[in-house]
Amino acid sequence: MSIFISEPVKSKLYISHSSITLKKSRHEQIILDHPFNNNLDIFFPSIINSKKITSLFNNEFFYYKVDLPLSWFIERDFIRDYVKSGCVVALSLTEGIDIANVIALDSLGTLILNLTKDTYEELGLDGKSTKFGPDKQRFVVQIDLKEKSLIPGKKGYERIKWCFNNTLTKKFTFLISFVKSGTKKSSEIDFPSLFNAEKILGKFDFNNTFDNILIPDLNMIKNISNEFQWRLDAVEIYDWIGLASIQAQRIKSHDQVDPFISVYKPPEPYSNGNGSFIKYTGFIPSLTIKELFDSVSNFLREDASNNIPWAIINVWGFKDSPISWNKHEHGYFMNGENNYSFIVYNDGTYILYQALGTYDTYS
Repeated sequence: MSIFISEPVKSKLYISHSSITLKKSRHEQIILDHPFNNNLDIFFPSIINSKKITSLFNNEFFYYKVDLPLSWFIERDFIRDYVKSGCVVALSLTEGIDIANVIALDSLGTLILNLTKDTYEELGLDGKSTKFGPDKQRFVVQIDLKEKSLIPGKKGYERIKWCFNNTLTKKFTFLISFVKSGTKKSSEIDFPSLFNAEKILGKFDFNNTFDNILIPDLNMIKNISNEFQWRLDAVEIYDWIGLASIQAQRIKSHDQVDPFISVYKPPEPYSNGNGSFIKYTGFIPSLTIKELFDSVSNFLREDASNNIPWAIINVWGFKDSPISWNKHEHGYFMNGENNYSFIVYNDGTYILYQALGTYDTYS
């Protein structure tokens, strides 16, 4: 199907400045309200001893890949043992949110069904038309699993149960993780054997250096004197962060690319240096990311002997997630971006970047 675009596609980049020492700091909220994360990296503008990295940042996590019917999510044992006993999140693996049904369970206990028109009409539950795409071709149904009235025998519960057992009966392949209250660590989920659950360990790579690179002086945007100029400089730094995250040759000190191909130069002033990356891949719990953020902040503040002024934390969300931050509806369209980055300084100051695609209601 061809798509006629009458206006240029508009992605969004929100930039904010704060400090973890302030009561109104939003860093925890930003991390915890973004439930579906698949990649994370941490960059230090220095080579760090691998043993120290392992001891400080080896936050192990695991999750499951499992075939589940939707009826399993409303079973009382699941709600009691997982939804109300910690943070459980799940996301179905599908062909894409623009063309297929996507099911998710967010960290607040809301089951989100982002459905095609045909599936929605067959399901028989009330929902709302999605905010993106062709009018009334996709619909969203939300079920609060923590709702007190969602118990067997109640009309609403029995209606949902009947629909899941009689209309939308197929199994979906999910990624699902659980962090039990008080532990801040990944916890086991007890699945029936017929669900074919596969336990997957998150990948952790710390043996990753990037040497002889041009590193801009990030102190140039640490404080705001002229907001307009600060935002221009911050955007240039964000471009450099993107190149650093893919370890691009364009920021290598010896790069001599033909100007016909690229005329990129890092923001000035810059200096030659080396960097260390820590990379995490998988279905990463938000609480794990929060622990990593705290570890980075503490490392920068307490280990002054390293003379490391700042670090960068990049987090990528699932492009086909039905929500981005705090239940804000999300779609794919051209790119499906819902990513964020922190520049964290050793005095607690931070700069936050939030990048979103066109199809996202977050603002």
